[in-house]
Amino acid sequence: MRDATELIRALTGLAWPVFAAWVVWKLLPDIRDIVRNRAFSLKVGNNELTVQQFTDQVVETTAELQRHIAARAEPPPPGREPEPQSRRVLRRILWVDDTPANNAYQVGQLQAMGVEVVQARSTSEGLGALRRAPHPFDAVISDMGRAEADGFDPDAGLTLIRKMRESGDTTPVFVYYGGANAAARREQVAAAGGDGITHSPTELFALLGQVGRFPKAAT
Repeated sequence: MRDATELIRALTGLAWPVFAAWVVWKLLPDIRDIVRNRAFSLKVGNNELTVQQFTDQVVETTAELQRHIAARAEPPPPGREPEPQSRRVLRRILWVDDTPANNAYQVGQLQAMGVEVVQARSTSEGLGALRRAPHPFDAVISDMGRAEADGFDPDAGLTLIRKMRESGDTTPVFVYYGGANAAARREQVAAAGGDGITHSPTELFALLGQVGRFPKAAT
């Protein structure tokens, strides 16, 4: 009798997880549709917005702030002056990173400012994109360490810069590096021929602002 009681308790304990799993399974198509259509809504002030609408507005707003900050960026050091901003516009940027999702927000900001962003996951893919580009890129952004075909390269950003410079490519290159010692690697980036390194998204946009103006700011 005791064994039967314990069996009933065990089955009862399993009942809710099994029932919950059955409900999720039955509702899975609807859940997928909600996620796919971004049908979740948020109350913002007196208005109700879908998650997608809210996200789009946040990206647009922060992109505008980044644009203003970049426009007020300090000029580059002597000898590294880019083409005058009155003529140059940042229209196309190549972003090399083996985990593109890490930069989704910044890419969204650039796109909101009218910049076309081409993403590559490796040094070879990035170099291929540079060679095949119908029109030159205005700037390149790279992470520092990333997974390559032959394993993880902690200096992949430097490798990309060196190979670009060896081929005669003078496109401005900035390393967007999440490591705490980004400042300590500044000299390495400069020695390789790079144009800057930062872990700050705001500083990254300021560096890009030294190269040229964003399309939505160019009049």
